[in-house]
Amino acid sequence: MTNLFILLALVSFPALAQFNGSVEFTPQEISQHHLDVETLVPTVVNCLKRDLKTHKDFHRRYGISAFYGDQSAFARMTIDQRKAELKRLGVPTSLVTRIQPTSCVGLARKCMAEGFAAVGKNDTWKKIDTFLLANDLDGTSLQEALRKLGWKTLFWNPDLSQNAAWDEEEKLKDPTNVKRFWGYHAYRLITIQRKGMYYFNKVDDATSLVNFNRTLPLNFKAVPLFIGTAHTGFHVFPGYNGTVIEGHSVRHITSPTMIETSEFNPLKPGGGPQGLPYRSGLFSVPPGYGY
Repeated sequence: MTNLFILLALVSFPALAQFNGSVEFTPQEISQHHLDVETLVPTVVNCLKRDLKTHKDFHRRYGISAFYGDQSAFARMTIDQRKAELKRLGVPTSLVTRIQPTSCVGLARKCMAEGFAAVGKNDTWKKIDTFLLANDLDGTSLQEALRKLGWKTLFWNPDLSQNAAWDEEEKLKDPTNVKRFWGYHAYRLITIQRKGMYYFNKVDDATSLVNFNRTLPLNFKAVPLFIGTAHTGFHVFPGYNGTVIEGHSVRHITSPTMIETSEFNPLKPGGGPQGLPYRSGLFSVPPGYGY
């Protein structure tokens, strides 16, 4: 452990900051949500699967995705520039009106909205989404709102003994953290152990999803829907039964992995979440599913 993290382990922590604004639910909303998840969960999962299939089918036919990253170069183009780009790629320019934006949090947000709509709770989702927008679409704010509705927040980290090494590796890749992908793995563990908090999030379970290495606990595979975040909300990845489906905000429209799926298994080659090496974070799981 570096001197920095030895120091962090010795100091007392000041009161943690808070999310922007707040989100609250009535006892009636919470109890009803416990009943609604039976319909909400499969609706969200079907939405995730549908966007994945749409992407794959579209890419197979045209060589481009049916989605573009909302932070990509394509997103910054005018309609005429997008048409010119499609023409350069040799695909019909008429497709410009069929291609939709996506991102990691955007995919989760879209499908959760469908789930709440399916149970007639658009107003409840509006409260959640307003809170999410007030916090710059940070996935951990979505998890905080879901916790207040009765979801459980679980800390995940496949190998706690590697925290210091991972922190050093991430600092070497980006010394000033300009890309904001540091996981602060050692520090987050300390705040969980001392205060039961990961950043601004209260953690309900800090033991069930740690030190699993490459063998995911079977009870997590039984969870029919989850909303995951990595590296303090830097990445958001929804999924079901141990399978991740995630969108990407900066990939080129020709990418075959604009929306992709993988087994949640961060240390296993090919395991998700995909993109950067993601080593720790939070999961939200619906009420009534084992945690």
